[in-house]
Amino acid sequence: MNLISNFNSNLKKLEEFVGVLLVIFSGFFVVAVFKLNNFWTFASLDEMLWLQRSRVFWDKILVFDFSGLIQSAQPGITVFWFNGFLMKFIDFDFTDISRRIVEADANGLDFNSVTNANNPEIYRVYETISFAFNVPLFTLMVVFFISFYYLLRKLKFNQVIAMFSLLFLVTAVFLYYWITPSDKMLNVFMTLSFLTMLVHLSEKRDMKYLIFSAVFASWAVLAKLSGLFLLPFFLALFIYYKWPLNKKKIREILKNLLWWFLVFTITCIIFLPSIITNPEEVLALFFKAEDVFEQNTNISAYTNRIFFDYVKQLTSVVMGYMTQISVLAFISFIYLKLNKKYRFIFNELPTKHINSIIAYSIAFVVMVTLMSKNHDVRFMSPIFTIVTVISAVGLYGAVELLFRSNGIIEKFKSIFYISIYLIAMIFQIGFIITSGYLIKYV
Repeated sequence: MNLISNFNSNLKKLEEFVGVLLVIFSGFFVVAVFKLNNFWTFASLDEMLWLQRSRVFWDKILVFDFSGLIQSAQPGITVFWFNGFLMKFIDFDFTDISRRIVEADANGLDFNSVTNANNPEIYRVYETISFAFNVPLFTLMVVFFISFYYLLRKLKFNQVIAMFSLLFLVTAVFLYYWITPSDKMLNVFMTLSFLTMLVHLSEKRDMKYLIFSAVFASWAVLAKLSGLFLLPFFLALFIYYKWPLNKKKIREILKNLLWWFLVFTITCIIFLPSIITNPEEVLALFFKAEDVFEQNTNISAYTNRIFFDYVKQLTSVVMGYMTQISVLAFISFIYLKLNKKYRFIFNELPTKHINSIIAYSIAFVVMVTLMSKNHDVRFMSPIFTIVTVISAVGLYGAVELLFRSNGIIEKFKSIFYISIYLIAMIFQIGFIITSGYLIKYV
């Protein structure tokens, strides 16, 4: 009897894993259609900058020269480690890229504008090294998507919510294109750090997830300094999950945060030895911000751009950062959450985790709005990654309400969800084919 039970359990796990791979494949199919529809060109020529920087980084690392590893304010160290290591083993003359960069800087021009991100001729020159640069990224993305689903299930989100969270994420092409490699790394590792911290703070208090969270957070910060957002937010998160506080709980919070910060610091030093060998370069990195509050005195202008100017390109924004069905599901969540009559739908779901995701999203948006110098919506991209969970919860709540209020036979629910999956795919692919490069303006 136990053998049959174990077999059935393993069969269900296998079916679930196959479902995850199918959803991930769906996302890559959508991206392939996008790439094909745009003549296989770069969507962000920042990539060429990172190709050149990666080569410089590995030239230094392999001879244990830890000076000059920080080449921009990003700083993108994680990109060099994960994406750039193949640059050292490719026979390619990088002087042309370096020359283009120097010329553009000397003339006060934007490098991407000069090289024209939509020019197939330019792309063909670099497509070989671009392919090598993106192979590790492709592998990382697959691992990230599987981990994303696994962690949601670990957080007691049901299979429907986890699957649709994954679907909304993998079919939104922003994560693959037109955000810089450092943005991609920030997205991946901030999300993993946040979700592993939530797992740690759940009932089991598993220490390995605390360590994972610290390692992922360090990689996020080394990709982009906005990852430092996690440090104060995690303190607030500990207090929220431990509330009401007493002396014992405060000691536990401090002990866990100390362990987290220790692992975080050690990981940062391992991947950026300059912290020890060339501390002045690390300090200079922070001062490159040049008093961002002074440069961003007109907060209302940025707010206006986010909430008003982009309404004019609403289809572009929806396509770029959220799929159409995801947006509708997100609206559904807000409606159900605000309407006391329907809140019972969420009773069986992990409410604390949902509240934490909402707080995480709002707090990060506020931070970027107040502190960003360049005022670009892509700097909000980590939010579009995690908000897919909220959209999936909204979709689940709407479907549950529909079936309960209309007495529809339960067995039709699976068919209904499959129909939504197909509609989401058709809408996204249809928009890609008809919109062309409209999305490049996001």
